[in-house]
Amino acid sequence: MTRLTQEPKTLRKSTLWKSFGKKSRAILAAGALATAVGLGALTSLTLLPSPATAQSNDQVSPEMVKKIEDYLAGITTLTADFVQISSDGGAAEGKLFMERPGKMRFEYNPPAQILLVATGHDFIYYDKEINAPTYIDIDETPAGIILAENISLTDKVRIVDYRRTAETIRVTLVRKSDPGAGSVTLVFSEKPMQLRQWIVTDPTGIETTVTLFNTKEGMQLDPELFKFERVWPQRGS
Repeated sequence: MTRLTQEPKTLRKSTLWKSFGKKSRAILAAGALATAVGLGALTSLTLLPSPATAQSNDQVSPEMVKKIEDYLAGITTLTADFVQISSDGGAAEGKLFMERPGKMRFEYNPPAQILLVATGHDFIYYDKEINAPTYIDIDETPAGIILAENISLTDKVRIVDYRRTAETIRVTLVRKSDPGAGSVTLVFSEKPMQLRQWIVTDPTGIETTVTLFNTKEGMQLDPELFKFERVWPQRGS
């Protein structure tokens, strides 16, 4: 995992995608970074029907691509509870807030000491325990796909797998500039259309799954949710 320092720094795109899946304390940190990058389901966790009647990616119609793009573009605000599971042993849960374009916040429940905030410019991973923020260019993360002002599943990314059942739509994406760096699978329910899960698979096969519950859209959110201010301990404390 990329070492998190006390001083802010920007991670390269390839570093972010390849940093998931280390052991011990880094497992949760890796999974936390992965929560911002895609939707999907591990077979052992799946809360949606498995893709028994799958279609291959060469059957993805332009109409379906546009349907997904239009749905994502139509999200103004979203809140949800989430559960995060990593195939190498990490687990956490918390609350997601999103405001398009560009803003997202993951609040992890204790004992996790992690906060993720996309401010509209930066994507910030904050380890509260050691007071160490890491700054990432949001345009260089897969989160930028969902949070972009102009949603596109064909511009900087490529659909490499498409599976549709009676109840779900799953699309797997890789970046055109670095297809070997890992993939992101977005999972939607179709009736009604709703973002349900995501899975990030790193180059070694480690998977991080985020499942959304109690999803609500279109509410007004406090602008303070998408601001980040580092908390410094007071002298003498």
